Amino acid sequence: MTHQAFHNPTGGPHPEIVGRGAELSRLEDEIRNARSGKASVLVLCGAPGSGRSTLLDLAAAGAHGLEVRRFTGVRAEQDLPYAGLQLLCTDVQADLDALDAPLRAALDAAFRNSDGAADPYLVGLATHAILTAPARRQPVLYIVDDAQWLDPASARALAFALRRLDDHPIAVLLSDDVDASDAFSEFHGLHLGELSIHEAHDLLRSATFGAVDDAVLRRISAEVHGSPRAVLAAANATTCAAFAGGYGIERLSPDALYPYLERLHSLPADLRRMLVLAAADPTGDPVLFWRAVDTIGLSRRTATVLEDQGWLRLGAQILFADPVHRAAAYRAASAAERDLAHRALAAATDTATAGDRRMWHLASATAGVDDDLATELERCVGTARERCGVAGAAAFSERSALLTTDPELRTRRALAAAAAKLDAGLPAAAGQMLTTAVLGDPDEESRRQLDWQLARLSFAEKRNGEAAEQLLRAAQDAATPDAFLEALLAAESAGPFGPGADAVANKVPADDGADLLNGLAARFSRGYAAGRDLLAPALATDTGKPWISARIAADLWDDGLWSKLAAKARQDADATGNLATLPHALSTSCLAEIHFGRFAEAQRLADRIQVLETTTRAPSQASAAVVLRAWRGAEGPTLTAIDRARRDATDRGDGQLLTAADLAAAVLNNGLGRYDAALTAATAAVRHDLLGFTGWGLVELIEAAARTGRQAAAKSALDELTERAHSSGTEWALGIEARSRALLAKNPEPAYQEALERLSKSRIVVHLARAQLVYGEWLRRQGRRADARTQLLAARDSLTAIGASAFAERAHREHLATGEKARRQVHRHAELTPQESSIAALARQGLTNPEIGRRLFLSPRTVEYHLHKVFEKLGISSRRSLMHALQQ
Repeated sequence: MTHQAFHNPTGGPHPEIVGRGAELSRLEDEIRNARSGKASVLVLCGAPGSGRSTLLDLAAAGAHGLEVRRFTGVRAEQDLPYAGLQLLCTDVQADLDALDAPLRAALDAAFRNSDGAADPYLVGLATHAILTAPARRQPVLYIVDDAQWLDPASARALAFALRRLDDHPIAVLLSDDVDASDAFSEFHGLHLGELSIHEAHDLLRSATFGAVDDAVLRRISAEVHGSPRAVLAAANATTCAAFAGGYGIERLSPDALYPYLERLHSLPADLRRMLVLAAADPTGDPVLFWRAVDTIGLSRRTATVLEDQGWLRLGAQILFADPVHRAAAYRAASAAERDLAHRALAAATDTATAGDRRMWHLASATAGVDDDLATELERCVGTARERCGVAGAAAFSERSALLTTDPELRTRRALAAAAAKLDAGLPAAAGQMLTTAVLGDPDEESRRQLDWQLARLSFAEKRNGEAAEQLLRAAQDAATPDAFLEALLAAESAGPFGPGADAVANKVPADDGADLLNGLAARFSRGYAAGRDLLAPALATDTGKPWISARIAADLWDDGLWSKLAAKARQDADATGNLATLPHALSTSCLAEIHFGRFAEAQRLADRIQVLETTTRAPSQASAAVVLRAWRGAEGPTLTAIDRARRDATDRGDGQLLTAADLAAAVLNNGLGRYDAALTAATAAVRHDLLGFTGWGLVELIEAAARTGRQAAAKSALDELTERAHSSGTEWALGIEARSRALLAKNPEPAYQEALERLSKSRIVVHLARAQLVYGEWLRRQGRRADARTQLLAARDSLTAIGASAFAERAHREHLATGEKARRQVHRHAELTPQESSIAALARQGLTNPEIGRRLFLSPRTVEYHLHKVFEKLGISSRRSLMHALQQ
């Protein structure tokens, strides 16, 4: 395990490891020692929220080649003798059975007697025997989380055993409170201190969606005391609409606010006014604060009183002792107290260096309307955008509109605010601004803009065929290139549920410019080759819409450009705070990482999409996630995800999600060798032309049709793929075409060799491995076993390393069929433990998890855990494969 493996593909360090690089290196050393046969014990000490459990999670994920066993101390069982030791023994029944009779009797006595009346020496020896038994089969990583909650008897027995590990290949990681418990204080400790301000700032920025004023981020970083948990909690607060890109105050729920109300209301008026003043400035600027204090006429000593009472921290920044106090002080204040604070801050703000902040404070202190202030706020929109991205621009446009008396002008400003709110990923707020625009006095141009923004809002909230139709009508009325481009992409995404991309393409006005719009229009109206001739040069010059360009690059089979544009799309969306395009950028990046064989990074992107959808309440974009599941090859969960995606897509009218689900089903079933099911799914996946997905579906269709003898279907799909590949001309496209052509050729070897040569020059690792797989399968059928073994072994190892378990298992089966003496597992892990062998044997007989549990005196959940480990070790994905794998 190396901490570089946990680098964040979204740009910047992964949130889980910011400021913990040295600690991760230390964990790597402990695991390396276990691999080399040396025992080690390390105690991670830190306050709650310091990242102990996260580090242990990363250690477990990176402990390749080690059996990982993990249990957690339970606070409620701290007074029950040997309760912790019983947890350790819950999944080691086979090791317990192998204990000598006196040691087994000692454990029985410990677990049977509620007073813990057992020989502690024999219990310690039994614990040692249990810990070391699996290490005779392979290196082991034991993880004990929350060791401070172990009952004293269990802690003593565990410490006794740990002192005697000697040269066993065992690494033990314990997490404890700030200081190691007495039982474990003798072992090497690793203290997790607070993050530095710079580290907290990096963590906060990496975990925050959209753009936030950097001065505000620095204040939050200083205020959270360097606790990773507090930093991430602050990140959740900064993503809410109320924060307005850095110009607002973090949101606090009523439940969190309530405990502070009585305490705040009991403060003298001057102390309360000073707290509101400190809370109203999100930057913590001390010069600004003291100027405002003097403006109000408060005594500076009042701040010292608040510091003594534990409210404020005075110094280089004006900080709250607890970040919750800031939001509570502001939310609990009266309107008059807030207005007083904002007016004082406006008076104290330097107009030359922070004129936008001055206007914001004045607006926050103004009720009703004020045309002069509205005009000043509108002038500050550009500055706000530079400082805080589209969310800041949206906040200023909104305030400007609401302060405007002239109906026509208010409509125009409200429309600008609605557009910015949509870009910021705030559809509900955009809807409110559009209502304000309707209540104004829209002229003919404003009416067109209103219809266009209403259509955009509809598609942002629904992303279905009906909304795509609405966008098309609005685009025809607006008659701008950007409007037609958005309508065309919406129609493409809606697929069979919308007006059709070809129908929209035929309505795009003719234009001599070889830009994205004309290229896409040609792509959908005149065919792939015609579109490629316009799109390829357009991608080289059009940098304004990188997420669209990235999707086009994938459709053109240009893996180098796809990688570059996908990264740029993420960076641009993050830099500008455009949360409307960020999900699209993350989705195309996720699909790219899948094809590049970096499944762990693809999963992090899929997780980030899900979190972003929760934050913005946008419709789900599960297309990339369901395809990733299919490539991973876990049959049950993937089929469930595919069924759910198909239902959601049909209910919502989302053609892209439906096509992704069909593609996922084709990939999964090709991996499992169920070619009839794969053919059905792939046929559905190519029924409607979607960027990228259709080409990938053709590849799956050709393999499935060739394997089931549907030569006509395979030949038709190959003809279309060949046209696209030769039009594209990339190594990826031509390599895929060669592999697909080989599946239908009478003498396929030249085509297979061409495929390997071309794909090895591309980034498309997964299809290179699949080319080795199908080539090896053909070689085996030709009786060329030695040549087949070379290809199949390379495919198996590559697919295993990638994490494509179904295809890896298929390669493993084929490799065994060459007569090669099998290694027991695809994953190059050690053999099954005795208990895993027992569970696997019963599962092979068809017993359910509860039935296996009753036989072996285990819970169904424990059985499920062990079966998961069995599947991983054997390189399989279902019970169906147990018979063959265990026979080997």
